[in-house]
Amino acid sequence: MRDFHTPGHNYWWEDPAKLLLWFIIPLYALVCIELLGDQKSIDRIYFNSQYAIAGALFLFVMAAAAGGERVLAPRPPEPAVTVSPLVLDALFWLACLGYLVMMGGVIARPAVLMSFLNGTASTYDVLELKGRVAGISTLTQASVAYVPLYFVIFPAAVRGITRYKAYLLVLFVLTLLRSFIFAERLALVEVVLPWALMVARFRLQGGGELRRLLLTLGPFAAIPPLIGFFIANEYNRSWETYYVNIYDNIFDFAIERLGLYYSTAINNGAGLLTIMGWGTGDPTFTFDWLVKFPVIGESFRPFVGRGDGYGTFLNTFGDPEFNNPSGLFVHFYEWGWFALLEAGLMGWLLGRSFAGWRTGNGFWCCAHAVLLVSLMEILRVPNLFSGRNFVPLALLWLVFRCLGRRVAPPHAPNLSLYGRQNDAHPVDSRLNYGRRNPPLAGPR
Repeated sequence: MRDFHTPGHNYWWEDPAKLLLWFIIPLYALVCIELLGDQKSIDRIYFNSQYAIAGALFLFVMAAAAGGERVLAPRPPEPAVTVSPLVLDALFWLACLGYLVMMGGVIARPAVLMSFLNGTASTYDVLELKGRVAGISTLTQASVAYVPLYFVIFPAAVRGITRYKAYLLVLFVLTLLRSFIFAERLALVEVVLPWALMVARFRLQGGGELRRLLLTLGPFAAIPPLIGFFIANEYNRSWETYYVNIYDNIFDFAIERLGLYYSTAINNGAGLLTIMGWGTGDPTFTFDWLVKFPVIGESFRPFVGRGDGYGTFLNTFGDPEFNNPSGLFVHFYEWGWFALLEAGLMGWLLGRSFAGWRTGNGFWCCAHAVLLVSLMEILRVPNLFSGRNFVPLALLWLVFRCLGRRVAPPHAPNLSLYGRQNDAHPVDSRLNYGRRNPPLAGPR
């Protein structure tokens, strides 16, 4: 059983540096071998050995910076911060507001959704109904903040059915519908992966050999469920309507298509550099979070750039069906070889979040669960600086900065948020892993 009270006892895949070295970089190497080999599934191959080296350098710099941050700038444990469960109510209703706006068109025209389910309407028909209101529809990302914060507020399992558990279930269902209707698999990954991370940390403290083996394997053990989810997601959407006539069976289809998502993304990034050039683009990917800032974001667009170099490349030279640009080469497109400095910044940020995760800092525990999704998906999408990340991270920062309350030191009377004496063990900044304050033990 893993000791949660001792800093440093973590699974290898919780460490960004190890995750890069042992999983992401080997996966990148496999994709490189496929692209540099006898590739027949992609019409135009832009990827070559120069791009392979550039991408590898980017990933190795990230790994070095993530590991170096912890070694060169060790941080002492910070005081624990308690947060009222009422914050979860606010996050839930913010997410529901975002989903109401996003799915308003589908709700108003259910016939289109039924046609989509029957196979007579395409995904593009449904996407036209997707609601997009700047600063409102992006509130769906509050669900990404809700998931890890739930486990930080309730580090031990709460018995019975509570409204916060019901909220969690509702958000999972809404995200699943969003993933299925609008073909946003990333949205589901952004919720499921933080949930899995927090369950592994706060709930799975024992178990048999099989559980320990699965937790040790980490992302490798997640590959079969990923294939199963892909099959379920694509069965009505594309398998029955088209690909059943091309592939021998659905498993071959799922494995090849999953591989294509990664190989085409990396090839698209290489094609962007080949056609548009190195260091010639506006930093729209790096500052995506800024231009999509609610209300005032558009005012920053003239400073960041209005060009859509990737859209131009994709519409002219790419495949709109496989439209991911990878999270590696877009930064070389924006900054040239200075992108390696940006890789170092990304690695430092991930290393900082992991340091807070190890010591049990509330904000960084939640932020690390969010940021690790971007790292896991970096071969496909440049998500680390995206507006999708900014919303949950900003909400979490506001929660802990403005609504959190530091726990009193052991020598002082330890009072809960509601003014009652706390009977918890002395807090060592690791989120009250012993008994909790009575007001936080469960919802009222």
